[in-house]
Amino acid sequence: MTALLRTPQNNNLLQPTKFLMAFDRIPNVQYLCQSVNIPGMQLGAAPINFPGVDVNAPGTKMQYNQLNMTFTVDEAMKSWQDIHSWFRSIAAPTGSDERNRLASLQSKKSGIKSYSDATLTVLSALNNPLFRVRYYNCFPISLSDIQFDTKLSADDIITSDAIFMFDYFDFETNA
Repeated sequence: MTALLRTPQNNNLLQPTKFLMAFDRIPNVQYLCQSVNIPGMQLGAAPINFPGVDVNAPGTKMQYNQLNMTFTVDEAMKSWQDIHSWFRSIAAPTGSDERNRLASLQSKKSGIKSYSDATLTVLSALNNPLFRVRYYNCFPISLSDIQFDTKLSADDIITSDAIFMFDYFDFETNA
């Protein structure tokens, strides 16, 4: 193989600020999302025992890391409250009536009440969609505190972190 054939066709580098994140269930977060990751994964290994040596074969059970998102909190706290309501529709601390009410309010698109699909759209330097990462059956497992502090200035922005689990993700290209 010659060096000419190994030269990438696209020399543009991926930019960390060119993305949009959208959850089917919590649309208010899309505009306010500040950071999100494409989770890594582990496959593991399956040991095969031989006399005198153990050999490893590729594992068959993939495990994804968590989907982490940081978002700004709007003045009405709608972005934070949407995720909070999602938690309550799953755990229902006041009973199953609350769970059913909140789940029906939030899950108009999804047939599965506790889950939501999500899409990360990665943009080019010219803000054109390059590809999408589609996460299936997401659900929240953590929502960070909101901290009010008189030592901060009015120009400081309150952010929150949310962590989600999901079944798997796919890449969708715009080709």
